[in-house]
Amino acid sequence: MKSIEDQAKILKAIAHPHRMELVLRLKVDGCNVSEIQNSMGLPQSTISHHLLILKNAGILSSHRKGTTVCYSIEIKEIKEILNILAGM
Repeated sequence: MKSIEDQAKILKAIAHPHRMELVLRLKVDGCNVSEIQNSMGLPQSTISHHLLILKNAGILSSHRKGTTVCYSIEIKEIKEILNILAGM
């Protein structure tokens, strides 16, 4: 079980609208970040910044596929948290 500090770090990381949207889109679209970037209409640097915050919080993991970095959701319960929030 994660400590209270770790739990707060996770909540703080997803407490931004763009990061919440990124996690939701990764849940559906998998690792294709360039498609997510195009659909969100945000600069690549902004997307990278938010992905780094989510990765540092342990929410996402990444791996390379050739020249592409693919991100995936590391904390499966994060989907449940976002679904609960969406239902409020």
